[in-house]
This record gives sequence, C-alpha cells and structure tokens, in this order.
Amino acid sequence: MNVTPAMQQFYDIKQANSDCVIFFRMWDFYEMFEEDAKIAHKILWITLTSRNKNADTPILLAWFPYHAKEKYLPQLVKSGYKVAIVEQISNPKDKGIVERKVTRIITPATLWLEWEDYESGAPDQMSVALVHVWERYGLSIMNFSLHEFSCSEFDNFESCATELYKLAPSEVILEKDSMWNDMIFEILSKKFWLNIYYYYYHEDSYKLLKSRFWVANLESFGIEKKSLAQKASALLLKYISENQQSDLWFIHQLKYKSFDGFMQLDQTTIRSLDLVYNLATASSKHGTLLWVIDETQTPMWKRFLREQILRPLQDIKEIQKRQSFISAFVEDKILLDSIRSELKYISDIDAILTRLSLERAGPRDLLSLKKSLISIRNIRDILKTSDNKILKNLLG
Repeated sequence: MNVTPAMQQFYDIKQANSDCVIFFRMWDFYEMFEEDAKIAHKILWITLTSRNKNADTPILLAWFPYHAKEKYLPQLVKSGYKVAIVEQISNPKDKGIVERKVTRIITPATLWLEWEDYESGAPDQMSVALVHVWERYGLSIMNFSLHEFSCSEFDNFESCATELYKLAPSEVILEKDSMWNDMIFEILSKKFWLNIYYYYYHEDSYKLLKSRFWVANLESFGIEKKSLAQKASALLLKYISENQQSDLWFIHQLKYKSFDGFMQLDQTTIRSLDLVYNLATASSKHGTLLWVIDETQTPMWKRFLREQILRPLQDIKEIQKRQSFISAFVEDKILLDSIRSELKYISDIDAILTRLSLERAGPRDLLSLKKSLISIRNIRDILKTSDNKILKNLLG
C-alpha cells in the first residue's frame, strides 16, 4: 500500500504514542484514523468514513472542525482515553510536506488547562505518582489547581491509600515495574476509580531534582535522605513535562508534607461522617458537611475549606488565632458584606497562573486576572480603613 507523507507522519506519531488517541491536525480539522477513528465513532458519535475509498484497503477516518475540540476532547478523556494533540508547526502554504508534532498529551488532570475556567475550582485537578519498595511508599503530587508540587513518604500502604482518598486525584502514575502488583492495581482502579498510567523511568532521581531546581542538595526541600519521595517526584516531573511538552518552569520548589499538627482521619471516618462525600446520595456535594458549611466565594477558598475539613488543626493556638479572625468578621456584618461583594469577582488565580505558565492563557484569562487583582486591591483598602486591629493583622 502506498502511504502519503502525511499518513507516514501519523503512523510514526502513533507508534511513539500507541496508548493515545491522536488528534491529527489537517488544515482546519482534527482527523483520526483507523482504530482511533473507531473510538471516535463509538464515543463521540462522529460519522465513520475513509480516505482513499477506492483502494484495496481504505483507511478509516473520522474528523471534526478544530474549533469543536472543546466539545469532543472532554468526552474522550472522561471515557478513559489519553489524547495526543498533533498540530501543524510549519506554514501549510510553504512547499513540501507540512511539519507536525505532538504539542501535548491530555489526561484527566490536565484537561481543564485547555480552556478558560474549564471546571475551575474542582478539588481534583491533580496528578500523583506512586512508587514503592517492599512495604514503604513514596507519593508525589502535582496540584495544578494550587500551583503546587509536593511529596510524602509512608511506612505502609494503608496510610498512603488514606492520603490518596483525601486528595481524590484525577490520575495516578506508576512505574512500569509496578504493572504486576495486583494489590495496588485493585485498590487504585476498583476502589478509588482512578485512571492509572504506567511510565518507564530509571534515571537518577536525586541528580535530576538537583539539576531541575538548581540546588547543591535537597536539604532545603526536606527530602535529602528520603529516596522514595525523590523517586516519586522525579517520576511525576518527567511524566508531566513530557506530556505537556514543557519544562514546567513555574514549578520552582518542592514541598515535603509530613502532616504533623493535623488530626489524622482514616477512610472509614471520612466516609461515615459524610465529610466531603455522601454515600447515600453518591454525591461529593449534596448532603456532606462541606455542602452544609460552604459559603465561600472563590475557587481557592473552596479548595482550602475542603482541605481543612479533611485535616483538622490540633494546635490550640492556631485554632484560637483562626477563631479570632472569624469572630471579627461575624461581629462586623457591614465589613463582612463589603468584602464578600468583592470576593465574588475573584477568579481562580492559581489556575490562571498555570495556564499562563504553559502559554495556554487566552483573553478571558487575562481579563479575569485583571478583575481579580482589582478586587484584591479593594479588599486591602477595606481592611486598611477598618477599625478592627485583628483584621488589620491580615495585611501583615
């Protein structure tokens, strides 16, 4: 069979990304071929046709206009498929074959980065990597919603699983060496319903992290002697960098989380008390403690409130300090209403910063950021003119 240069490009890209559905840009359309076309037909209800219809072996084809990506991409990703976006990177009007390459690979954790305010504020826009040696586990978290990169270590899988349950991530990345660990697979896929992706990684994690963050050692991150936290972090960093075709320069630090100072709640307690998920209604919103008390005005504080419900403070001084701020607002209803009226104009700043860093931001992002900064300035002015010394301390 004679293969056109464009189709040869597709076959080469597909071979290198065999676990992805390929959105192959052809002028003003995204085209999918062969098995990818069948998937598109089944999931997206796109008409199945073919290229070179008169050939002995026609190539199955499904396509849609490029501007309809916002409609079709979420359907595929939510159905469990990774999608590789292949764009034209040379001028189609130039002579010769148009150069194309994978510009990014979309998974559940990065789907919302494609558009302004897409599912903004959801608590699960994060990707995690899990590694283990015998009964010890290392976990790394890339939280796109919080613009945060962190890691932890656990002495048993039960503690690690509890943390995963609290995080409720969109996906988990495992080393390919873990493919045969049935226990991990069963819990992650069937109990937590996580998307699982495997990644081949055998580089020197310590050296990679030092190089990435331009440091002489990892003491400042608190993981100098925590090899599993190092390995999980390096694995996740490489995986996301490769998928997003970005060096993720906006990630400038790595935090180690030990969870000291917080009350430890296990999975049974969290489920039984309907803290953030209601078993009876099968809902993460209605009928939960979070649903009852959530009067937050911004996506950032909605995430913060969920975090505080799952990790209650134990330090009495910190609790009293927080209560003093709350009391000050409750006792000054006019001030509270003034600030709440400004808060509702603040968008998901962390999400906007992530899209800006990845060069995905659009005009709406910039406009939302402008409005957010104006509202923050207004809130600062309101607190400055307040007679309440406790609230003035919020300004530092």
